[in-house]
Order: sequence, then C-alpha cells, then structure tokens
Amino acid sequence: MSTTTMTPHSTTYRAASSVPPNPPEPTRPKGSRLRRAARVTRTVFVVLLLLAAAVLGGGYLVRERLADKAFVEAGTAILTAQPIAVGSADAGVVSRTYVAERQNVAAGEELARVTLTADGSGNPQERVLRAPQAGVVTEIVPVGQVARPGEAVATLYDPSKLVFSVEVSPETLRRLRLGMRAYVTGPGVPERLSTTIASVEPKVGGAAGPGNGLTVVLRPDPGTLAMVRTLVPGLQFAVVVDTTTASGGTPAVNSA
Repeated sequence: MSTTTMTPHSTTYRAASSVPPNPPEPTRPKGSRLRRAARVTRTVFVVLLLLAAAVLGGGYLVRERLADKAFVEAGTAILTAQPIAVGSADAGVVSRTYVAERQNVAAGEELARVTLTADGSGNPQERVLRAPQAGVVTEIVPVGQVARPGEAVATLYDPSKLVFSVEVSPETLRRLRLGMRAYVTGPGVPERLSTTIASVEPKVGGAAGPGNGLTVVLRPDPGTLAMVRTLVPGLQFAVVVDTTTASGGTPAVNSA
C-alpha cells in the first residue's frame, strides 16, 4: 500500500493561492477631474486679476500725484480788452447817437455826431464820428453831453483780441514759462478753455520787477476764440497752468 507525502512546499503553495487578490482602486469619474481643474483655473485667474488691479491702481495713484504736481493754480483771471476810444478833436455837444452798448459795429460805421462849439461865424459845424475798425461798443455818451477835445464819445473793443489777465505770486511766477498751456474755467464757459501764456506785464500802479506787481497775460487758443468772443470783458475765471508744457520756453519771470 502506497502513501502520499505532502511536503511543506506544496502546503505553502496552496495556502498562498487561497488568499484573494486586492481589489482594484476605484476610477475617479471624469467630471470630477474637470471640476477640480476648473476650480484651480478660477483661483489662478482671480490671483492674476488681483495682482493686475494692484499694479494698475498703484500706477494710477502715481500718475495722479504727478499730475497734481504738474498743474499749478495761478489764481483768478479777468477777461480784458484793449479799449478803442472814438472822440472829437474839437469841443462840442453830442447831438446824435446811432449805436448802443454791446452792439457790434463794422469798420466805418457811423457812431455819433457832435455839434462843435460856435466859432463866432454863426454856422456851427457838425462832426461825424465813425468806427475806426470793427468791434463791440462798450460805452456811448448820451445826447446833449459835452464832448471835450480828446475825450471818448464812444468806446469799442476788438473781440478777436480778448485776453485773460491774472496777477500771480512771485513763487508761482518762477514756475511759469512763456508758451505754457493754461486752462480757464468760469461763468459762461461750459468746458475749460485752452489758452497760452503770451507775456508778462507790469500791473497798473505796480512797480516793475520780478514778481512785483506783475500780470500774466493768457491768449486764447484759436479753437476757443468763438467761445471767448461771446463773453463780456470784466468776468472773472479760475486758471490752472500745465507746467509740463513749453519746457524750453523763456522763464516768465525773465520776460517782464
């Protein structure tokens, strides 16, 4: 009778084969991976957006501070006009007037008539006063008033030659140059008017000298003349000057 012998090796083999294999790891759904990628993308986008906002905000503040330093408040300007006086060389009495204040007149237009004082001949003469050039009437002497030799019977101004005059402090004057851009705002002006520093003149009644009784004259730019012509001399306006313009211009304090 034969017997079967079981070796330890064979026993070990069967025991190992009886252990079940490890189950495979579950596969993550594809949609979950996409959602995670989307969250990461959003996070990166928000971070980049915040960084860009910080950079732009800082740049804006720097530009604003530089702009504040570049613009100088020059003060209050007055719209002025060179008066054009029309009168009689001889004494007389205003006998007729043909115009009124704020009226536009053409060159050669009749303004008034003056009856000269009798010279003893019994034939008083009448002198006709005409506008020497086109302009706007600012003053007219009423009929019956005495017209003295050399005194104005009518006064005009040329609206194309209106300028803004502003008295500035010595500190401000040192920062200005001829040709700098200045902006004017005030009554009757819906938007700021662009002007240019044209000259510096002694103030009437003030002593000449750097920063002593000096007036800065601003000439309107061609594009603003139509608006300026509608304004009345004597109106006051606020003025700011852009000191970054006309960097090579003549210092205003040296041009007086």
